[in-house]
Amino acid sequence: MGKHYRKEGRGGSRVIRLALLLLLIAALIYVAAGRLGAPVAEKPQDSGTVAVSADRSADAKLKDREPSASADVAVVSLDMQKKEKEDSPANKKPQVVDEKYGGPVPLLALIVDDGGGQMEYTKRVAALDIPLSWAIMPYLRHSKDTLELAKSKRIPCLLHLPMQAEIDKDSSQYIIGKGMDADEVRQKTAAALDSLPGVVGINNHRGSLATADSKLMEPVMAELKERGLIFADSRTSGKSVAYQTAVAAGVPSVQNRGFLDNTADKNAIAARFREIVKNAQRRGSLVVICHFRPSTVMFLEELNKNYKELPVKLVTIPEMLKLMKESSAEPEGGI
Repeated sequence: MGKHYRKEGRGGSRVIRLALLLLLIAALIYVAAGRLGAPVAEKPQDSGTVAVSADRSADAKLKDREPSASADVAVVSLDMQKKEKEDSPANKKPQVVDEKYGGPVPLLALIVDDGGGQMEYTKRVAALDIPLSWAIMPYLRHSKDTLELAKSKRIPCLLHLPMQAEIDKDSSQYIIGKGMDADEVRQKTAAALDSLPGVVGINNHRGSLATADSKLMEPVMAELKERGLIFADSRTSGKSVAYQTAVAAGVPSVQNRGFLDNTADKNAIAARFREIVKNAQRRGSLVVICHFRPSTVMFLEELNKNYKELPVKLVTIPEMLKLMKESSAEPEGGI
C-alpha cells in the first residue's frame, strides 16, 4: 500500500509539472504575440488635463461629445503618437525665419472659440496683448457686439459656424447638416457670413457628422473661395474631410491640432499649454483652440505677462498663413 501510494504521488506530481510547463509556454507565446502585433498601451495623462490623451493619433476615430450647443467639448489630439516619425530630419517641417529670434522660430496660433454668448470674459480677453484669433457664433445676443469689440482691438475673427454632430438627431438646429443640398448649404453659409461682416473666414462649431461629408463641405468652401476668406478645421472628429476639401478648393486653410481647456483647472490648463509649446517647437507650426471660459481667461491673463519670452512665436491665424506662405514652409493651400 505504501509503495503504491508513493508511486501515484510521483505520477501526480509529474502531471502537475507538465501542466505548469504548458501554461508557461502558452504565456510566453501570448506575450510574444502581443509584442509583435498588439498596439502599445498609451501612457495615461495626469487627472484633469484633457479629455483625450495627447499621445493618441489625430486620425483616431473620435466623436463630438459636446453636451450642449454652448460647450464645444471636442476631441482631437496633438499627434504625439507619431513623434518619432515626425522628429526625423526627413519629416521636420521648415520653420519661419524671424530676425527678432535670430533664426527659425516655431509658430503657435490660438483660436478662442464660442464668442457671442457673453461679454464679461470677452472684454477681459480683449484687454490682452497676446496675438489671438476669435471665433464668434452667429445669431447670438452678443455676436455683433463681440465682433465690434474685436475690430476695435484689431483682433481677427472667424465665423464659428454651427454644424451637425454625430450625436445630433435633428439637423434643423444647426446651420449645416445632413439632408441639405448644395444650394441650401451655400445660402446658409452666406447668410451667416453676412451677419458678421468683416470676419476673415470660418471654423466649424461641433460638426463631426457634417465635416465628414465632402458633399456638405464643398459648397461651404465655394462660398469662402468666392469671398477670398480662410478656413480653419476645428477637427471635432478624426473623420473630418473639411481641411482637405478646403485645400482642394484653393481656400487658405489650417487645421486644429488640439484643445487647451477641456478642463476647468487653471493649473491643468497651464500644464497642457507647456505640452502644446513643446509640440509647436517639434512641428514648426501649430494651431490650438481654447474658449471664453473663466479658467481659460485667468490662464491667458497670466500668460499675457510673459508670452514674449516663450520659445515659440504667438501669431493670429492670418499671420500664420502669411508667414508660412512667405517662407514657403508649407505647400500652397494650407497647413
